[in-house]
Amino acid sequence: MRFTDRDQRILEAIYAYDGMLSFSQIQRLFFTGKSQAELRMRLLYHNGYVERPNEAQRRHVPEMIYWLGRKGAEVVASLNSTTTKSLGWRKEPRWFQVEHDIAVNNFRLDIEEACRDHPEIRLQAWTPESDFLAFHDKVEYRYGDNTLRRYIRPDGFFMLLAGGHRIRYLLEIDRSTEDNPRFLREKVLPGLAYIKSKAYEERFGHRTGRWLVVTTSERRMGNMLTQARLGDAKGYFYFTTFDQVNKETILEAPIWRRVDRDEQMPLVFLD
Repeated sequence: MRFTDRDQRILEAIYAYDGMLSFSQIQRLFFTGKSQAELRMRLLYHNGYVERPNEAQRRHVPEMIYWLGRKGAEVVASLNSTTTKSLGWRKEPRWFQVEHDIAVNNFRLDIEEACRDHPEIRLQAWTPESDFLAFHDKVEYRYGDNTLRRYIRPDGFFMLLAGGHRIRYLLEIDRSTEDNPRFLREKVLPGLAYIKSKAYEERFGHRTGRWLVVTTSERRMGNMLTQARLGDAKGYFYFTTFDQVNKETILEAPIWRRVDRDEQMPLVFLD
């Protein structure tokens, strides 16, 4: 095969999007037609640049997924002036959470495309979950009469520059369908403690931020809102459901619920 600039950008994207992209996401980023995307990914696979599930693994994932093969990792390492050993590339997906990781990447793509459609809003940074797994931040917080400690591992962190303001967001993708009675203890209180912590300030340069929680249903969201109110989360937690999120709605449509507001609101207000 003749290795092209687009092939290189595909490999870079797989690495940048936390080591894995689905076929539909690759098509969304780089192709206008399905057959063209299928042909190119087949060539990249058979030439060792990417890996994909075998027949048995394919039955357990929602769609075809790709991650870097050895040759692909060597290309990305070379572009970053490092070695494959130092690159920290994902040699295989986290099979137990492939659907979750696809959902995280879809959210990120929606944010990126929405910002391209709104020049007055700029995406300044995206920190993937793998960075939090590699370099842990731990917080201490109170729950009732107990002092608890917890590692904070958001599904992503990003910053938007809008109207002269830099807004920091932490992402929580929630794919469960059952109510979580421990949401206050396991997410809200440690999430609040993290934003106010020295570890957060050292990592991101500030002690401000908002948690964005995307979940499966209105019922589950309502349960989360109730618990977040018990934690006095106020303007720190925003909730919505997957069916409301796309590149047209994610920034300026009133699809987000805040703990201290009854009405739905947009993520970004612009004059």
